[in-house]
Amino acid sequence: MPPATFFGTVTLDGHSVSDGTPVVALIDGKECSEGQEQTDRKGTWTATEANPEYGIRSGDSLYAVDVLSGSQSPGCGTEGAEVTFLIGDRPAQQGGLWTAGPNPLNLTVETPHDDSSFPWWPAVAGGGAGLAAVAIAVAVWRARRRIA
Repeated sequence: MPPATFFGTVTLDGHSVSDGTPVVALIDGKECSEGQEQTDRKGTWTATEANPEYGIRSGDSLYAVDVLSGSQSPGCGTEGAEVTFLIGDRPAQQGGLWTAGPNPLNLTVETPHDDSSFPWWPAVAGGGAGLAAVAIAVAVWRARRRIA
């Protein structure tokens, strides 16, 4: 059985990634491929022209990954198997289902924001005005926590 080829754009926090950033496909935690533009060049590359059919703009980071079938590598793709992706060492928010042939899929990675780590030491060191700033920041943080 032929591989499933996933392809599309890659963004990290809404921005293009560096050329050569690894894109790895996993099935049940097993690496079943690594993306490459050509056999001698692995990872992502930059689009030199737009392709509106696939929503690609010039300058976008692109990837293509051949995800091997189970007959090519035991434990890899079978129809409907869930495929997850790593961009560098970070998981993509999107995944796909293994289907032999072309599978367009744009991948994104977003950095989680931790609102619980407010840098309060500099404010305290600033005296009374700093303490007021801390009180306001804590009130805003608590209000956000209630909404979420």
